[in-house]
Amino acid sequence: MNLKIYNTLEDKHFNDINPVDCGVEQCISGHSFGPYVRRYYLLHYVLSGKGTFYTKSKTYHLSAGQFFLIYPDEVTTYTADEKDPWTYIWVGFTGSLSKRFDSLTTPVGELPSATFRELLGMLKENFPGWSNMREEYVTTVVHRIMALLFAKSYSVHNYANRVETYIRSSYMRDITVQEIAEEMSVDRRYLSRLFKKRYGVGIQEYIISVRMENAAKFLSDGYSVNESCDMCGYKDRSNFSKMFYRRYRLWPSQYVKQLNL
Repeated sequence: MNLKIYNTLEDKHFNDINPVDCGVEQCISGHSFGPYVRRYYLLHYVLSGKGTFYTKSKTYHLSAGQFFLIYPDEVTTYTADEKDPWTYIWVGFTGSLSKRFDSLTTPVGELPSATFRELLGMLKENFPGWSNMREEYVTTVVHRIMALLFAKSYSVHNYANRVETYIRSSYMRDITVQEIAEEMSVDRRYLSRLFKKRYGVGIQEYIISVRMENAAKFLSDGYSVNESCDMCGYKDRSNFSKMFYRRYRLWPSQYVKQLNL
């Protein structure tokens, strides 16, 4: 049985963002919708599979992790792939801030999945309070989408810089990439791509680098190998020593002896 949930939302006359509808559909092979015209903005996000989005002037082939935006009074058609039909989730909306979407240079793009999967959970589980607060919740979803879209150039540097700051202030704990992503409410894979684009290395590799940088400082300041190991967030001295050797081509004890020469 194909997943299909549709919610028509009450017009509560919100000024900035006023939600119209939302839903999710697991399409069958070749399922097509359109040509059709709407009087509001409608954003689809592809959760899985593939499909094609047709506008008057262009055709876009989309897959999981991408979105397509339909503008008011625009004639569009979209069709699920024959072999790998898509499952998408959508939100429709109006409001004064919705015109901000007119500034996008293209109606398609990539977005992290976290916000949409949260909405999917609400739709599937009929979350307590959902029936009374659907409009308010969908409004926050659109605001979060806008924050991601219109902070795109900002995100590459800002998110990456926040990760770097987080690592340098928390390297002594047993931190993980997933923990950092959850702290910033960003999809882990998306955050990892932003960080690598900014710093040229993966987040996990950077955590190790910061730990080893501080380990060398601790050893230079006279702390023992065990103390330096603990203060750099390692519970296993053997692993700590291996990471140190990989960075400096010396075992910690050898590093200490070299300092004392």
